[in-house]
Amino acid sequence: MPKNHYKVADARLTDASNLTSKILSIVKRDSNPKDLGFFSSSTTLSNKITVASSVDGVGTKSRIFKYFGDYSNLGHDIVNHCVNDILPSGAKPLIFLDYLAFSSINEVDILRVVEGISEACQYVGCSLAGGETAQMTDIYESGDLEIVGFMMGLIEEKKRPKLNTIRSGDLVVGIPSNGLHTNGYTLVRKIFNIEKNQDVLNSLVPGTRFSLGEMLTSPHKSYFHLLWDSLEHIKSIAHITGGGIPGNAGRSIPDDFKVVVNTKAWEIPNLFRFIKDFGKVTETEMYNVFNMGLGMLVIIDSSKKDLILDLNDEMKVVGHIEKRMPREAKVVLKRN
Repeated sequence: MPKNHYKVADARLTDASNLTSKILSIVKRDSNPKDLGFFSSSTTLSNKITVASSVDGVGTKSRIFKYFGDYSNLGHDIVNHCVNDILPSGAKPLIFLDYLAFSSINEVDILRVVEGISEACQYVGCSLAGGETAQMTDIYESGDLEIVGFMMGLIEEKKRPKLNTIRSGDLVVGIPSNGLHTNGYTLVRKIFNIEKNQDVLNSLVPGTRFSLGEMLTSPHKSYFHLLWDSLEHIKSIAHITGGGIPGNAGRSIPDDFKVVVNTKAWEIPNLFRFIKDFGKVTETEMYNVFNMGLGMLVIIDSSKKDLILDLNDEMKVVGHIEKRMPREAKVVLKRN
């Protein structure tokens, strides 16, 4: 019978959300960043220059690489995650800085991570401006690696989100992910008991030609080149990360609207089906933890449908915008 693998998962998600709200209330007291709570915050430096900034980490995904995969993928992970966080603000990547912390780890693996970071920065025209490494033997276990990145980008005015133009009837377009990206790995490691059963990483994912290890170590996809030239035609973007569609889609719209997503509008990738079936995970938990095959949601006027769908033949209309009544959820998943 399907079950919730985190007995306190819902409480943890609620606690995390409450903590974020409290942090934002502190930050707003003494600083002037705009868009706090969006996927990145923006700061005006002068009349002509506004920047967006974001900081994030790869979480426990790095633990998979103890047993499987090319460490350079983790470098791509952290850069691409940050790229996708500043993109909804209409920002072009400018500089990136990294922070790597560990107890003891193979020097070659660290260098592979940095090589991946460098490659990913070059791909989006971003300068790798610096970084920090910290060895903390009493904090991390041997082989553990904490990877955190900070990115700043220049916002182009015409590419900013147009939240004030969002209306009922606007379309929600889903852009495919290429796997878990950088979220959900704590649950996956628990389901497959990876620390005690590394052989499972060599198992083929049903319906694919790839092993579980290959799919779990695939790097977070960057959407910069796909969307940058079309941002003028896009009203808003949601980067689907921790919290899945329910936890992220609502961040991209005003409070008086809601996102209605039809979960039958796209094919759920085999990897997520495998995780759900193997772990007997409830559908609700799957959507609250994983991106379920959609790495981004793009909100557009219906008149822009063909223009946006022509960017990639795997993009699909997966929902629409409706007016939201007080106390209604900002994100509604329809499973019919």
